[in-house]
Amino acid sequence: GKRQAQPSVMAEGGAVTVIVRVRPLLSAEQAHGDVCRSSGNTLVLDEPESPHMRELLRESGSSLLGAQQPLASYTFNFDHVFGTGSSQAEVYERTAQPAVSAVLEGFNATVIAYGMTGAGKTFTMEGATGEREQRGVTPRAFESIFEHIRTCTDPSKRFLVRASYLQIYNESISDLLRTDRTGLAVREDRRRGLHVEGLSEWVVRSVAEVGRLLARGQSARATGSTRLNELSSRSHAVVLVVVEQASVPPEGSGTAGRRVRVGKLNLVDLAGSERLSGESSGTRLQESKKINTSLSALGNVVAALSERATGRSRVHIPYRDSKLTRLLEDSLGGKCKTTMIALVSPAASAFSESLSTLKFATRAKTVRNSPTVNVGDAVTQDALHRSLEAQLAALHAELTQHSLTSVDLTLRLIEREELHTRAEKDWNQGQDALRRSQENQLAALHA
Repeated sequence: GKRQAQPSVMAEGGAVTVIVRVRPLLSAEQAHGDVCRSSGNTLVLDEPESPHMRELLRESGSSLLGAQQPLASYTFNFDHVFGTGSSQAEVYERTAQPAVSAVLEGFNATVIAYGMTGAGKTFTMEGATGEREQRGVTPRAFESIFEHIRTCTDPSKRFLVRASYLQIYNESISDLLRTDRTGLAVREDRRRGLHVEGLSEWVVRSVAEVGRLLARGQSARATGSTRLNELSSRSHAVVLVVVEQASVPPEGSGTAGRRVRVGKLNLVDLAGSERLSGESSGTRLQESKKINTSLSALGNVVAALSERATGRSRVHIPYRDSKLTRLLEDSLGGKCKTTMIALVSPAASAFSESLSTLKFATRAKTVRNSPTVNVGDAVTQDALHRSLEAQLAALHAELTQHSLTSVDLTLRLIEREELHTRAEKDWNQGQDALRRSQENQLAALHA
């Protein structure tokens, strides 16, 4: 039968929602046991029995030597804990789906995957290639957005979905969809808010289009083999989605009721933290240092926000200490609905990293945001038309400035024509509505 949907998890009152997911043990780890126990919202981390501690107990003749219980246990409570048997669908529905719903209501929302190298962040966010049931948060989020648009029964609604994809590698922001755009800067202004200057935006109209964009971006992302993971993400990656909803007013209402609502979704797959002692020298060592410095800056921001939550209003929040924290400024302590998925390994060898992740996630629970709906000023029907025409102009400029293969050129021209057709249709509908409104007003004057 059809799998029953689980209730969603989202913290109340602007608090950051914190979820923990425990990945299954790998075959090479099973001999050393599982140090994680979870139930509902609670996770217990058992300290593994070290040979050194065993030797001390033996020398002292302690009765603890034959005891079955762990030497020490740490208990944590979160908004929810997913054990090793959790499915991709379950994790999405209970954690990220509420964030997508918030975006469709006009809020800004962020989902952040945090944890050590090899804990399952990229699997949770992207999923496994070619396996439909194993697709992650990002593709499922786009599916939810387009399903919402497809099933919208309000004939006055018009939607525009745009996507961008960036990475922060060695403290430099680059565009994963336009690889010639590197060294980008985070800016802030009254009109656009916090944004990455020069980052390309792509109008998308289907899940298939999104899939092609994501595949291209993922192939450009920096990865490499490390001590803990054969294919490790060596950069922080962020998928940015903007959903605009414009309402066409009913006939005879003039410009009244013409509003646009904009929701923004950030899907963040952080690079994994890793102890440097086992890392090789050279490029991998430098990458790890940059990653750990960036994650340390994130930890400092969360710690400062946690301190502010206790009532200390004058605490300085060091957002500008790294590109990552600057980019996440609105997500942590801002006007965003934020969910953090903390990924941990249950392996005894990963105990210290798992403990560090869980302590960080506990501090993140105390961070408070102030989510607000983004509603623009009254807009005329041709505003959406102008937005689409701007996308056409940018595409035309790209086609004339870059040498594309004949296949690429054909696909992009088809895309351009489809976009133009939609823009023209929206424009004509707006003009027809305006004409009918004017005719009704003239008829009323002559009556």
